[in-house]
Amino acid sequence: MKILEEIKKLCLSRYNLFVIGVQVAIYVLLVSIWSLVIMLLEHDVKAAKESMCVNSFVLFLLLIVFMVNFYLLVPYLFETKNKTKHWAFWIINLLFITLWNHHIFSIYNEDMPNAPIRVGFYQFGVMWMILNYTMVVAAIFVRYYIRHNILRRQLREEKQKMTEAELAWLKNQLNPHFLFNTLNNISSLTQTSPNNAQKAIEQLSELLRYALYETQPKEVSLNGEIAFIKNYINLMRIRYGSNVEIKSQFVIHNSQLLIAPLVFLTPVENAFKHGISANKPSFVHISITEDNGKIIFLCENSNYPKNDTDKSGKGIGLENMYRRLELIYPERYHIEQQITAEVYHLKIIIKP
Repeated sequence: MKILEEIKKLCLSRYNLFVIGVQVAIYVLLVSIWSLVIMLLEHDVKAAKESMCVNSFVLFLLLIVFMVNFYLLVPYLFETKNKTKHWAFWIINLLFITLWNHHIFSIYNEDMPNAPIRVGFYQFGVMWMILNYTMVVAAIFVRYYIRHNILRRQLREEKQKMTEAELAWLKNQLNPHFLFNTLNNISSLTQTSPNNAQKAIEQLSELLRYALYETQPKEVSLNGEIAFIKNYINLMRIRYGSNVEIKSQFVIHNSQLLIAPLVFLTPVENAFKHGISANKPSFVHISITEDNGKIIFLCENSNYPKNDTDKSGKGIGLENMYRRLELIYPERYHIEQQITAEVYHLKIIIKP
């Protein structure tokens, strides 16, 4: 009963119907080609028709052996790990092939009554059995090939799902991290410059709107990302005085360029977090340019690393960005990082 249910499922499966259609189409193609050859070579029409009928019948027998193995014997006996079923597979095939081809053996035997000629019957029998077992082996290999491709596709899909989940997790960390750092910056303004703090809150709302709603797609417009970075830099300008040199440059010729959202946010945040001193001259230089379709991000800042007592927040840092680049742009990005006692240099080249 269970086997009958499985056969029903196989027959109703759209994929299996397609495979059956392909197998039948191959059979029809072989019969058609053979019939065409016979008609071109055989001048006797009656003999040609008989030859075509015989060969259609012969190919049909081979097709049935292939399909019985492909849909029943191979999946339920050969592909299991049970050795007893493996032996049963070959024994059942021997019995099935012998019984299925009994009629053709009988016809061939009746046509060869003389003993000396009957040697050809045994030769024919051996060759015919080899052809039938060739169909059995073909069914094994075709099923293996199909199953292997299905497994590879499933692994790719699972890997893709895991990658997307990890990217979502990494990206979701950016928003609270970004909000935490920005609120720390605004917090210091509320005591020193309430008016500037009000402006900063207004700019922060615009930044959050972009970070929460505009970055949902896998890729966003590079111009939109640049606008976000510009707003963030302007927000930082409000906080720092004349002792901090802040420069930015953005030169993009292709307005259609797309990029992963917020991919440059961490190094920009770090430039202001670790590159500015409260009582020493500091600088932050940020640029995004385009060169032959490549996006080049460059960030240079004075180097004042925070000590362990700093309470401005310990973020996910550059490791998050490196992982996102590796997942989104494998073998399509390059990073150069140099750290000296006074200057931190970071260059990222991305080929979208």
